[in-house]
Amino acid sequence: MTEVAKRTPELANIEKREQPLSTAYNSEMGPREVWNKKNPPHEAVLVKNLKTTELTPREFRNTKARFYRLGHDIRLQPHVSELPPQGASVNHRHTTEAVIYIVSGVGHSVISWDGINEERIDWEEGDMFSFPVWMWHQHFNDSDTESCRYLAIQDTFAIKALGLHAIERFPENKQA
Repeated sequence: MTEVAKRTPELANIEKREQPLSTAYNSEMGPREVWNKKNPPHEAVLVKNLKTTELTPREFRNTKARFYRLGHDIRLQPHVSELPPQGASVNHRHTTEAVIYIVSGVGHSVISWDGINEERIDWEEGDMFSFPVWMWHQHFNDSDTESCRYLAIQDTFAIKALGLHAIERFPENKQA
């Protein structure tokens, strides 16, 4: 039993609760949960050097990533993702809030509510940004030679415990 569960037994039930996966045709929940089972969150109190920490390919998202559970957190789940040179993530949206910090590299993200009225956010190492919940977004590495990495801190554990976690791909998988 984790230290969190020992201190607050009612939280042990929240951590074990399984949320039914979305059956929407464009849901990303199935591939994500399969990947998560093969690559469970790395438990830590401290993560050293996000620029060089080892990441695992996430083919369904066109990135490499590593997820964390820091200090037995029950609300926030950070992850580091990497895009290869000129790479792009899939266009997607989720019910979790996300704050994104650029660990290395240069690129941009495209956000929109409807896939038409798009806004571009240019970013580089040291920048931090966010966008509203359930907004379509896609991340792009603008470098021809260097990978880029970003740290996303999301309220995934809390949203899953409430049974509200959902991720969808843009219907046409539109590339900006």
